[in-house]
Amino acid sequence: MKKKKVWGSIFIVVSILVGIFYYMEYTENVQKEEYVQSGIPIGQDYIRKYYNAEFIYKNNEFIGSYVNSTVYLRGYIKGHEDQVISVAYDYKKKKVLSVSGPAWFIDSRNPKKI
Repeated sequence: MKKKKVWGSIFIVVSILVGIFYYMEYTENVQKEEYVQSGIPIGQDYIRKYYNAEFIYKNNEFIGSYVNSTVYLRGYIKGHEDQVISVAYDYKKKKVLSVSGPAWFIDSRNPKKI
């Protein structure tokens, strides 16, 4: 009888810990999605303003929050679907840090705008 109580208690504790882990993972993923969704229009506006082009978002890559608060928004320029453009977005400051892509695109930046 005592063994059943011990194993039952262990099962309950493990179940609670697993639930907490999944909840934390879920909330982290929701938070990341919010960062991405807030960054897409900012990145698109930046590309429109400085490169006079339309950025189409495809996916993202996060740098660990222990390093910095950057998410790379990856996509392409309308009409150039085969060439990757990456917008480094700081989700804490809500601003674009840099843009990378093919030389022809980077060279098209409007030098008058800073």
